[in-house]
Amino acid sequence: MNKRVFFALALLVLALVAVAGCAPVPATPTAAPTTASVTETPAPPTAEAVPLTAEAAPLTVEPGPVPPSARPTVPAPVEGQRPLAEVPAAERNDRFSGPAASYVMSDTIYVATIVTDKGNIVAELYQDTPEGQNNFVTLALNGFYDGLTFHRVEPGFVIQGGDPLGRGDGGPGYTIPAEIKHNHPRGALAWARSGDEVNPERESSGSQFYITLDETQFLDGAYSVFGYVVEGMDVVDNIAVGDKITRIDITTGEKSQLPTPAPTATPFAPTSQEGRPLATVAVAERESYFNAAPEMVIDTTKTYEAVIESDKGKITLELDPLTAPETVNNFYVLANLGFYDNMPVAHVEPETYIVLGSPGGQPGSDVGYTLPTEGPQPSAIITGTVSMYPVPGAGPNQFLASGSQFFIAFSSVPESATPLNIFGKVTEGMEVAQQLAIGDVIKTITVTEK
Repeated sequence: MNKRVFFALALLVLALVAVAGCAPVPATPTAAPTTASVTETPAPPTAEAVPLTAEAAPLTVEPGPVPPSARPTVPAPVEGQRPLAEVPAAERNDRFSGPAASYVMSDTIYVATIVTDKGNIVAELYQDTPEGQNNFVTLALNGFYDGLTFHRVEPGFVIQGGDPLGRGDGGPGYTIPAEIKHNHPRGALAWARSGDEVNPERESSGSQFYITLDETQFLDGAYSVFGYVVEGMDVVDNIAVGDKITRIDITTGEKSQLPTPAPTATPFAPTSQEGRPLATVAVAERESYFNAAPEMVIDTTKTYEAVIESDKGKITLELDPLTAPETVNNFYVLANLGFYDNMPVAHVEPETYIVLGSPGGQPGSDVGYTLPTEGPQPSAIITGTVSMYPVPGAGPNQFLASGSQFFIAFSSVPESATPLNIFGKVTEGMEVAQQLAIGDVIKTITVTEK
């Protein structure tokens, strides 16, 4: 088992799919999509909308496959014409060599109304993602999306559409540059993309988009969000696989409907206290309890031992503050505050690893902050290695460490080149760790100086 395979497992499909044109895979298993009931079509958008206008010669697009040598860029839209709507959906696949030239105007509010079988979804497009904004606007006005379907629905995660083939691997024939600037609240409108292994620059699909059904923090810093749903989330919630996009209309508005950005949070970091006060806080309420890592309180010249008391018995860890001082300090403070007390096991991959420290039992649920990777790291992961759980950072192939989730390796993995904030190893109770199952409870974790 090589490092890449182990790391992919350790992420629990947290981030990135290596299939071209796919949206992010949900971090936890989800049930198969169910057919949603038809809802009453909502009223037209209430934004102050003005139709777009353009002056250009009549535009025609001949149906039929286009050989690579003859593929043009997406044409500039012409008012009243939607030439791609007349082309069969499958023949819109791989039709162009690149996006349309710059068409949108700066300092202009663009609003997209996605007309569906279930009603209208209205999204305002971010002005600071001009590549994505321009691409979406020009494809929509040319009729590219007319008649396409939502080919993927993951309850509680995303709906995804914009594939002319209707199966997840189609597109207009090009990608667009990454513009990773916005997070993923409920209602984020973002571009799907292929995974980092085949797409290290994180370029976006030329046409496939997704809308988040819930806040999805573990996608932040990895995908290009280019808009936000301002009306019609009830419609988004009712979309089922196969529902049709009748058309996407684009208007301009005079007043933004985007929510006011939240003020910068005041740093709230865990501090050492007597009495394990977090043990009295409900486990679910410990999610995002803090927003900054604790100050250094340990002596990095000393050695530290952690004892995990579980349903199945005791596990003893030897911690390594010389290799990962910030990580050991963070673990020391959280454990002794009682953060991990009575917290169920989050995930088990038999004979491979176990994940602990997630209040919600999923990769997007942790203490509320990340830690930088620390090194130099050991050259190999051995049985009993204890590491922090990796989460995507802001740049391509960049990873940070979860502030609270950690995993224990059950097998040896040589030649590991990826920093995972390895901060200790199991010295006693490995057989106990291997017996733990999802839902088993960690009663306490206590860290002491040896």
